[in-house]
Amino acid sequence: MVEKDKEYWRNEAVGFLALSTVRGVGYWTLHRLAASGIGFKDFLKNSSCSDLERELRITIDKSGVDWAQYQKILWGQGLDLARDLGSSYIRLIFRDQEEFPASLKDIPDGPLWLFVQGNIQNLYEKSVAIVGTRKPSHDGLFLTKYVVAALSNLKRPTVSGLASGIDQLAHEESLRYHIPTIAVLGNGIFKDFPKGSEALRKLIVSCGGTVITEYLPNQSYSAENFVRRNRIQAALCDTLIPVEWNIKSGTAHTVEYAYKYGRKIANVFLPHTTNHRPEIPFSEESRKAVSFEVPIATTELLRYINEGELVSTSSGPDQQSLDI
Repeated sequence: MVEKDKEYWRNEAVGFLALSTVRGVGYWTLHRLAASGIGFKDFLKNSSCSDLERELRITIDKSGVDWAQYQKILWGQGLDLARDLGSSYIRLIFRDQEEFPASLKDIPDGPLWLFVQGNIQNLYEKSVAIVGTRKPSHDGLFLTKYVVAALSNLKRPTVSGLASGIDQLAHEESLRYHIPTIAVLGNGIFKDFPKGSEALRKLIVSCGGTVITEYLPNQSYSAENFVRRNRIQAALCDTLIPVEWNIKSGTAHTVEYAYKYGRKIANVFLPHTTNHRPEIPFSEESRKAVSFEVPIATTELLRYINEGELVSTSSGPDQQSLDI
């Protein structure tokens, strides 16, 4: 990228972050501006107070300073927030930038920007999303560990949502087998959620993984955020493995998105357990999922993930001991 382009996107990031600090301006206001094609820097620098209020649909409290001074204050706040992100090695990239992942550009409802911490290269690789319930059974825990171990020779990142239960276990087991893992957050990147997950997030980044979110740095979680987060998990992956889930659940949204985006969906189950797994026939019939009994059909599962190519099932690298 030429230096002129770099400078343009740096200024866009500062303008975006500056506007995010204005009282009453949130994710959806900025989303509406971005979707309209308005440049954040030009909008902030070249608009009058009344123009800004009209477009943002708020009333601005300038605290007694003139408009030009208020614009400088806002820009300074954007710079401060950009520095805070930079000090944590977090990048803000927009949909029109060259670095933006193609898999997220190819979907009709993709994010318009992304906060990225860690190795951005993982976002360009074919990956396997492993998701499931926050309250897994013993079978669900075993299947998650087994599937991640089976993936250790595929050289593909894993994707999950850092939620308690299946998601966090998928990240932890990926780290154990030296598989880069991508955590997709349903909240801002400065928020520790689920509470106590910060140590795992740091380990993901330090081990070559990636943490991403479309939400504003200090934005809290919500049910809506998590549903929208699920579309990013589904879009990033080449294959989705919903390990254990209910037909009406957050994971069901991820399955639906994967089907909508044309991603492969692979169920896994243990012998003689399908009578207790209604989500398996449901996803086979309505979401084109393919199901694999493990450990018997492990080779077939890996071949399905690897687009029909034979995959070595010999032992991989030594496991990594986790201390989080």
